[in-house]
Amino acid sequence: MWWKAKDIACLLLALFFLGTWPALLTLLDRCGCRLQHTYLDYSITNLLAAMIIAFTFGQIGESTAKAPNFLIQLSQDMNEEE
Repeated sequence: MWWKAKDIACLLLALFFLGTWPALLTLLDRCGCRLQHTYLDYSITNLLAAMIIAFTFGQIGESTAKAPNFLIQLSQDMNEEE
């Protein structure tokens, strides 16, 4: 039962942060920060988070011929291009 409480807390936390994003942009605009810089920071953060998630979850489990790990697949794709 405790995992359901953690799931609900995670959903509420995500809902809170999604709700504060527009308010944060408005606050930064009023402080004189350019929105282009804010969006650039946001985009770079999303890219880094996607890379961390890909490297973390892509390496979980054993690597087999039918299901290689993320880095093995990445090196195979690079070898095909050459």
